[in-house]
Amino acid sequence: MDYTKFVNAIKEGPSSELSSLYSETFDTLCSYLRTTMRASIPDAEDCAQHALVKTVERIQDNAIREPDSIYSYLIQSAKNRYLRIRYEQNRSNYQENIEEYIPIEEQVDLLTSNEEQEALERCLDQLPSASRKFINYWMEYPDARADDVASDFDISINNVWIRKHRIIKKLSECIQLKLEN
Repeated sequence: MDYTKFVNAIKEGPSSELSSLYSETFDTLCSYLRTTMRASIPDAEDCAQHALVKTVERIQDNAIREPDSIYSYLIQSAKNRYLRIRYEQNRSNYQENIEEYIPIEEQVDLLTSNEEQEALERCLDQLPSASRKFINYWMEYPDARADDVASDFDISINNVWIRKHRIIKKLSECIQLKLEN
């Protein structure tokens, strides 16, 4: 995100552009806190809101003039607020609770799995209704027996495996395309 637009929108006053940029920044801060600090949704939202309010005040007071430093300031402010909340909750020094930080590898895995889940949902929406119903059945009952599925969908057992294979292949290709773009 270009934070120059955000700074300019704050200085110009309330507008739809400011609202949009504010929401986007809020979501980014919440995601950061949830993935990096394992913050709960309410804590992440509280910290993000606090960081944004303080940043807007500082920009309006011309205490922050460089748009390039806004992102770092927001992240640090949100993180510090979260650590303060955790300190108050635990009544201990955050250094003793360093295991609460999610390792980088897990952060990447978490983000990747979220992206894959979103891609799967978009690809499922693109399937014809009958195919979507069929694969949703398998997703809901992954241990279902083929003869039960055949009975429920009034098709042969062989056709169950053929349909399942074709739909999974189609979904796999679709997800791959979505993730590459």
